[in-house]
Amino acid sequence: MCATLMNCLLLICLCLTLFSCSEKTQRTDRLFTVDIESGFSKEQGMNISEVADTVEYLELKTPEDLIISRIWDVVQAEDCWLVRSISGISKFTLDGEWIMQIGKKGQGPGEYISLHGFDYDPIHKEVLIADWHQILFYDLYGNYLRNIKIEDEFFYNIAVSDTVFWTTALGIHQEKYLAHAFNRNNDTLSVCLNPNYGIKIKNTDGVYFSHSRWEREFYHYNGNLYLKNRISNDTVFRLDGVKKTPYIAFDMGKYKLPLEYEYWYSAEDNDRYGGNYWGIVSVAEDDRYVFFLAKRRGKHDFDDDDKRYLVYDKTTKTEFTVKGNHGKMLKDDLLGGSAIWPRYPSEFVCSKRRYGRR
Repeated sequence: MCATLMNCLLLICLCLTLFSCSEKTQRTDRLFTVDIESGFSKEQGMNISEVADTVEYLELKTPEDLIISRIWDVVQAEDCWLVRSISGISKFTLDGEWIMQIGKKGQGPGEYISLHGFDYDPIHKEVLIADWHQILFYDLYGNYLRNIKIEDEFFYNIAVSDTVFWTTALGIHQEKYLAHAFNRNNDTLSVCLNPNYGIKIKNTDGVYFSHSRWEREFYHYNGNLYLKNRISNDTVFRLDGVKKTPYIAFDMGKYKLPLEYEYWYSAEDNDRYGGNYWGIVSVAEDDRYVFFLAKRRGKHDFDDDDKRYLVYDKTTKTEFTVKGNHGKMLKDDLLGGSAIWPRYPSEFVCSKRRYGRR
């Protein structure tokens, strides 16, 4: 494994350690509004020392026949790390020693067809894996426990808030709900309606959608769960059990993609005009700052112009793009390592898929 890739893996644990806590803190119902146009127009550098006192590099040690690459998620569960990569979900000690794989790809009992996301339930000490039409449950020893079937055709991700499970969909016209909350008995507790459901679209040769592998619908902060709205890409909600409270509002301004240019609505117009617009694909935060990773919509060449790293200062209520003499992302001025971002310092991978007949 090359040194550059290894650095990325080591820094992931740092990011999650910096921006998450194990217990809930006192909350307020204040709503933060982030002006994306204003943030794009202001550029300044930012160092890791502004958000952390120390940096620790943790080597992930794996068997010779297992390569951990393309990291998508890292979750701390009890006394271990759970790392989701292209190889599946691996369990490591807090010192980085590999322990086991949890779940595997296949079509047998306890196997998943496609791993879309996962989370950890600290109350019941269970690992949850989001498959196409089901949630699979495992204990921390890798034992398969049970599954819950999901009726939504394009169900995508999973997260836990107290004893409530939340799933998300893609927001295309064929889905009734954007999000779905249910309990361990699979009883529906709450739903978020999809305003695009049933509308007439321009695509006539199949069902289209566009999804970045680095897009995160959920994130945890201070023991709370947050949902980034996929539909209009303009709101972050705080989820407390079944309660959903607006927490961050994005004013996208001229960068908001019109509905008629959405990929699922018109793939042709998205390819033609989508590159003029932007979307927020991931959010992370600490007690003072909120970190947004923005991605250009439409066609991409995966160069630097396809990404923006934005910061919102909750104290001064100002936003800016991180870009200074040292380039983009947060400069490691403590140990001199690679620049990082609280969503993983990896290249975007955007997949555009089509279902149906031509």
